[in-house]
Amino acid sequence: MHKTCSLRLLESSDLEFLERIENDSCLWKYSNTTEPYSHEVLKIYIQNAKQDIVEAGQQRFVIADSDSNKLGLIDLFDYEPKHARAAVGVVIVEEYRGRGYAKEALELLEEKAIQKLNLHQLYAGVSIENAPSRALFKAAGYIETAVKKDWSYYENQFHDEIIVQKLLDV
Repeated sequence: MHKTCSLRLLESSDLEFLERIENDSCLWKYSNTTEPYSHEVLKIYIQNAKQDIVEAGQQRFVIADSDSNKLGLIDLFDYEPKHARAAVGVVIVEEYRGRGYAKEALELLEEKAIQKLNLHQLYAGVSIENAPSRALFKAAGYIETAVKKDWSYYENQFHDEIIVQKLLDV
């Protein structure tokens, strides 16, 4: 079914790739990041990334194509087993955007969420002006369910955040 990409856990060889994404200041407005992460901090993060989602409350995957090119990252976080839900975040590096990889990665993550974690729903917070992200989640079957007014502050002003949710077929 999924022919163009796959998900795998972070490996030590992903350090430069992780630095590239985490330290891209253009993305910080969407992630609450305010300064670059050090090489050492990200190295430790990768070492701990193999921790089970039940222990860590989150899990990050590298999105890779069939040639092992690293396309982006996708995360499950704020995992709440009692309520059978988790938040999702996804980023595709610029040169691979617009090719459907993020949608396919969301589908793969949903399969993991259902099969391994028995989750009932996934959700995400999306900046209201982030049209590509809103379009992605809509195409993946997520529904915009709420608006958090003046939720994030960047570019010298407050911005609304939209909550998108998808109920999973478990």
